[in-house]
Amino acid sequence: MARLFQAIFAAWLLAFSGGVATPSLGSENAGDDKDYAGPAHGIVASFHPEQARPGDVVEFRVEMIRDEWGQFELHVPSHSELHSIAVEKVPVEIDGDRYRQRESLLFQPVASGTMIVGDAFVSLTTTSGVEEMQLPELRLEVLPFEKAGLSSTPEPFPLDEEGETRSTQFAGTVAAVLGVVAVALFFWLIRQNHRSIAVVESMPDESSPEEQIERLRSGEMTQCELESLLHDSNFELSSQTRSAIERSLYAKNRAAADLAAMIEAEVRT
Repeated sequence: MARLFQAIFAAWLLAFSGGVATPSLGSENAGDDKDYAGPAHGIVASFHPEQARPGDVVEFRVEMIRDEWGQFELHVPSHSELHSIAVEKVPVEIDGDRYRQRESLLFQPVASGTMIVGDAFVSLTTTSGVEEMQLPELRLEVLPFEKAGLSSTPEPFPLDEEGETRSTQFAGTVAAVLGVVAVALFFWLIRQNHRSIAVVESMPDESSPEEQIERLRSGEMTQCELESLLHDSNFELSSQTRSAIERSLYAKNRAAADLAAMIEAEVRT
């Protein structure tokens, strides 16, 4: 009986182990094979740059690099938040043993946020015919502007560099003119001072009117001494005699004897 039970248990265990299927590597990876249309056809789409701010120029670029000949035409639907600027197309060219083509759309985002470009596709033409290929959905992050610091103090007006230069030149010119005037005035005062000193020094000390008249008659009196007679309190001269002295001061050849006689006549009277 014990052997019978052992035989039945062994048969049951064998039957149970034979009915269980062991998973294989192929069946485990069977669902992982995915066909990405873009890279498989040698076509890649991207934004350049991937982040921007409102008003920046952004490039939506589609490139093709294939071992076999082909060319594509890009189709992108309009977007309310992306302002189209221009289209740049680079035709198919051979680079070594590969075919290259590029087409770019230039946009300007008009608002911040995440811009999604979907439903874009290309019409790919190869030796096998024309095939429409959907492009993957692309996202563009549009960053907001930094918040400007608010202040109740108004900003100063920008300096007028040209006006400031003119003001500086004008101030320099005025300073130069004033400097020249000051120097000229200084030398004029020195000259007048020297002339006054010369007049005083040329006058003989404690000379009497008779001695001065005699010096005038003999021609020894200098022009400064003659001019000093106009201010000498010892000589009470009439306006006629004063005029004669003044004319004699500026005359090249003065009649000293006649002038001395005129002054002597007034002094004695």
